[in-house]
Amino acid sequence: MSALDATAARDVLVDAVQRAGSRLLRTWPQHGQDEADGLRPRRKNDGSWVSQADHDSERIITEVLARTVPGAEIVSEEDERSHDHCGRTLWFLDPLDGTRQYLDGSPDFAILLSAWTDGRPVFSVALFPAEGILAIAHGNRASFSSHGCAQLAGPQLAESQPVHAVYCNPPRLRQALPAGTAYRVDTYESTRALVDVARGHAAGAVVLLCGHLAWDVAAPMHLVTAAGGLVSDEHSDAVLLTGTHVPARYLVAARTATLHRLLVHALTAEPRPDAGRPPVRGL
Repeated sequence: MSALDATAARDVLVDAVQRAGSRLLRTWPQHGQDEADGLRPRRKNDGSWVSQADHDSERIITEVLARTVPGAEIVSEEDERSHDHCGRTLWFLDPLDGTRQYLDGSPDFAILLSAWTDGRPVFSVALFPAEGILAIAHGNRASFSSHGCAQLAGPQLAESQPVHAVYCNPPRLRQALPAGTAYRVDTYESTRALVDVARGHAAGAVVLLCGHLAWDVAAPMHLVTAAGGLVSDEHSDAVLLTGTHVPARYLVAARTATLHRLLVHALTAEPRPDAGRPPVRGL
């Protein structure tokens, strides 16, 4: 991880993610280009989609990562051989998060790269190529840019910012929210909902984990905490990533401690007696 102490090394990795994003846009069906015919989409054994775009994005990033951080243990969604990798530091990569949306021409797709050491986040990048949203976290600092307009951290939250429920609609959640809080069910996929919390475009999010693995959530979780928010499981415990498995049923993210407590309580009628570890708040 010492390579990441150099700003130049971090910039190289961000540049690789952006180049992979440009590659995705070349065959994004929304552009209506002939190149989209070469995507060759197919179903994987788990029923999810994969395409040539996934593999090209993965190749661009892993080649640069191997040169920039020699010996990096990369756990990539599209490389099944990597799924059992272990080590003190793991690099979680989803080269095309939201392949189905990508193939349908939706802009709700992203590239996610995140390094975790001893179960905690160190460095993360999330890019939404179609919308020009770039989010970077290093330690406990986050930066965001949209179409070239940069900001150092998520903006101060306005009362009208929504709370997202993703892949779920817990019966007590809406009732638990302060009066006037907007409530959105399945407006976005989980990545965008969590990144919007990090950016200050949403007050909070509750995500039901239904097949999510570490590469799906590592970068968005880090971005939330690096921007000053909180992320935990449904019992307010920290979610530590030491492999592909995500040890939680829900992810609960919020910009404030008060809202985070409300969301957790909405999922569990009473706090669990042995709840111990505090939610992740960065390094």
